[in-house]
Amino acid sequence: MSLSGFPEADAQPWAVPTSTDISEPTVESALEKERVIKDIITLRDGLRGLLVRITEVDGENEKLTKDNEMLSVYIDNLTRNSVVAAGTKR
Repeated sequence: MSLSGFPEADAQPWAVPTSTDISEPTVESALEKERVIKDIITLRDGLRGLLVRITEVDGENEKLTKDNEMLSVYIDNLTRNSVVAAGTKR
């Protein structure tokens, strides 16, 4: 039985590959890998800093939103009271 163009003589499914294409890492590749890892760590730390800042700004935004709602209610109450007071002075 032939498997789509593969000769049966080469069919050794459990054989250890004899290819020596795997080369030893060079000094340049090791230095490049180290540089890339340092860059990744630096970028990761930068992202952590941004996440902290985003969390802080989100908290400030929520506080300001609540303050704006309170001021809106206060202004509405003042407007109603001034309309009522103006109506009673007539």
